[in-house]
This record gives sequence, structure tokens and C-alpha cells, in this order.
Amino acid sequence: MDARAVIVGAGHSGGKAAQALRKRGWTGPITLVGDESQPPYDRPPLSKAVLLGKKSVGSCLFRPDEWYREQSIDLILERKVTAIDRQRKCIVLDDEQCISYDCLLIATGAEPNPLPIPGANLPGVSAFRTADDATRVSSYLNPGTQVVIVGAGFIGLEVAAAAVEKGCVVTVLEMASAPLGRVLPKIVASALTEIHSQRGVMFRFGVSVAEIEGIERVEAVRLATGERVSCDHVVYGVGARPRTFLAEEAGLHVSNGIRVDSSLRTTDPDIYACGDVCSYYSARYKQDLRLESWKNAEDQADLAARSMLGHETSYDELPWFWSNQYEVALQVAGLPTLGSITISRPAGRGVLFFSLDESGVLMGVCGLGPIPDIAVPVRLLKAWIDSGVHLCVDRLTDVTIPLTDARNFELAAAS
Repeated sequence: MDARAVIVGAGHSGGKAAQALRKRGWTGPITLVGDESQPPYDRPPLSKAVLLGKKSVGSCLFRPDEWYREQSIDLILERKVTAIDRQRKCIVLDDEQCISYDCLLIATGAEPNPLPIPGANLPGVSAFRTADDATRVSSYLNPGTQVVIVGAGFIGLEVAAAAVEKGCVVTVLEMASAPLGRVLPKIVASALTEIHSQRGVMFRFGVSVAEIEGIERVEAVRLATGERVSCDHVVYGVGARPRTFLAEEAGLHVSNGIRVDSSLRTTDPDIYACGDVCSYYSARYKQDLRLESWKNAEDQADLAARSMLGHETSYDELPWFWSNQYEVALQVAGLPTLGSITISRPAGRGVLFFSLDESGVLMGVCGLGPIPDIAVPVRLLKAWIDSGVHLCVDRLTDVTIPLTDARNFELAAAS
């Protein structure tokens, strides 16, 4: 195809989409525009290996600069797209340059929610999402340093784990009663909290941050109760919001992300969206979903490329995501919070958590423990979620019945 493809957003999904377009046969010009200084890179290592000094930011790049030149992909970095002109079929950059497109892909991702309190801009206070954030926060993590983390989501917990491993004194402040409340059932969240507590992380749940205090740099976090938590640094992760400004200004349908159909096409037939920024209807779950995960960014990048090439496509993949904290891995398949009951079952040195609805259908599964003990069963159980089989709770908790075949756990088998 000799048409011009333009991708707005040189993050994970945008970068992978550019690669997929070339690999799958797009022969025309491809332009990839990003507002960071680095070519597309892998984000998960930032809050793990990069903070621990085991990897550099450079080693997280998907491809070096030269690869994009070799593939005739025009990579434009450190430029912001200020508008999408649908009538003229072009994007406008912050230097007023216009780049025309025949097919446009929006992969602008999400951005951290700000911390809307006094003192949030003091030196020593940082959000955590980009390579620059990782470099800055890594410099904070020294033995004995007091680090306060605001927000017990994935980013907060992963940074907490890295900080503890580097000898910091870590306090996590969270408004909710448990970590990852939108993702994990309470029994799983409690198990994860215990793993952190055993390594010295101090949690304060049900607290609200009122102000960050300091003169030349951060000195303490003051809670709504008036209590003061002294610290040398603050890292916050209080959720993220999709970067939909360009789509909204261009008149595309936006509702908790850029709305797309099953082929990832927006309400404009020449414009697609993928990754953290897009929202789609899941026939599997009969609801709208917007997923922020590595797997979703990968899968949608490839499907968007195929759709742009005119292939017949449909996206409704089973959600799957993971997090490494210390030597422990958390893997989640499906949407466990949709279950009304969650039960646990040992898996070697780890634990599996099954979340089922009232009829016994498996809505999601969580594995917590060393990767060798949970990766294989979680992969197996993904197929069980897809099958929609009705399972017997009593049989699931019977460790003498091996997890080899879902039919061994069907309600019919228990009667």
C-alpha cells in the first residue's frame, strides 16, 4: 500500500504499530511523531530493572534510531501534535508544520493524573511514567532515604519494592482501604500487602494527602488529619487519564478514551486508535473497556496495523497483565473484580486466586508468587475463562485434583 500512514504517539503501542505496518506490507510513507526525546521503548522495566540499576533506559528501546531510517519510517521526536485537521487530512505540529495522511493512527496513551494539592511542584516530588521520570526517581533511591509514595496502584507498589530493595525507608499513603482496588479482589490485595509489609514497607490506608510541605524542596507530607509524615522524596501515582485532547478537538467520539469499533476505527473511517487511549465495547464482558497494560498495547498495535491495511479484524482479547515486585510476580487474567466470590489454591510456592460469578463461571484468575510456580497455571486458566465453563468451588479448593482439565472441576462432575 503506497498511501501515507501517520502515527501520533511514539510510545509502546505507536512504536509497535509502525513496526507492524512495515512487517505486514505497508509500502508507503510512515511518519511516527512523539513528544519524548527517546524512540519507542518498553515501559515495564522502568519501575523495576531501571530503578534497581539493572538496566539502562537505552537498553529498553524497542529499536535504535538507525532501524527507523532503514525501514523508511520518519521518526519525529520532541514534537507535540497540536491539532488534527480532518478536512485537510493532516496533523499540525507545535512548530506549525503540517503532515498529511491517508490513514491516521492515534496512539497518544495516557498521562498521570496530577496531584492537585499545594507543594506538588516542589523539587523532590515526581510522578512516574516516562523514562525521564525513571531516571529522576532512580537518583532519589539511596540507602536510608525516606520516600513517601502517594497511591498504592501498580506504579506505587513497584516503586515501593524497588525503593526498599535499595535500602530506602518507604511509606505508602492510599485513600482506599487496600491497594489496587479497581483490579484485585480484597483477598488478593491483602496477600500482596503482606508481602510488602514483611519487607518493611509501611502502609497507611484510608488517608488523604492535604499538602506537601517544604521550602526549597520537599520536607514532609501533611495528611488531611493534620498529621505530618517526614520524607526526603515523594513519588505519586494516583491513576492516569487517556490523552484524548486531539481527538476531542477534532470532533471524534470520546468517552473514557477515544471510542473505536472492533477494528479499532474511530468515528472517522480514516482514523484509528490503539493502546491506553482507546475505549471499545467488549462483547465478552458486555461493557465498554479501556485497558492500560503491556499486552493490550502490543495486541492492539498489531490489529490496528492490519486494519489500516484493509484486513478484516476484530478485537476483544482476554485482558492479561502482570507486575513483578521483589522476587514475586502478580499475574492477572480476565477481570477478577467482576466475580462475586474469590477462592485460593496453593500453586507450588505461590497461590492462585479464582474469581467466579454466582453461577460458577470463572471471571478472572490471579497468580501470586515466583514466576515458575504461577505462569503455567495462569496460562492454562486463561482458556478456562474463555470456555465459560461452570466450576465447582469445592473441587477447585481440592488440591488432590490436578489443574489439567476444566472438566474435572465442572459442576456436573461434582454431582
